[in-house]
Amino acid sequence: MIFAPLRIVKEFGKLCPDVEKFRSIRPKAYDQVFITDNENVYKWASKDTFMFEMFKLLHQFAFIKYLLDGLNVNPMWQAALTVNEIADKRQYIYVEDTLILYCDSASSYEDVLPLILGPYTRLVLHGNTTMNQIERLLHPGVKRVRINANIQMHPQRYDYFAEIIAKHVHAFKAL
Repeated sequence: MIFAPLRIVKEFGKLCPDVEKFRSIRPKAYDQVFITDNENVYKWASKDTFMFEMFKLLHQFAFIKYLLDGLNVNPMWQAALTVNEIADKRQYIYVEDTLILYCDSASSYEDVLPLILGPYTRLVLHGNTTMNQIERLLHPGVKRVRINANIQMHPQRYDYFAEIIAKHVHAFKAL
């Protein structure tokens, strides 16, 4: 992938109008993002309060992030998005730091998973998901995980899933 300054890309777009169709696959980039399929949760996650803004400001500093997290992941997010706005537009989402997913249905997770990219290091899951979806979200760079979701899996797969989680936790390194 080649990156160029925006002014050059715009000029190139004037010379070669076909370039626009390729620019549409460019991912939107976020440090921290909250994605949901629940309208009420979206409204809540989109609401900015004074305290939340203060936590977001403080959360930028690694030491304070570590203190706020303690043994758990207490995430902050820059933006709240809906599964529909991502999936309908086939908009790729690049996440640098924290990915929070709150999907009421496993099918919503399935709609958005192929569109999530990036080296995110913190993962928070809520709602209803499957073991396979969690496996796909856990890459070697994920350092902190919080799963507050109902996980659909066949009882014969419990041991396998426990091994996956144990290997991931075993590889945990303090921030």
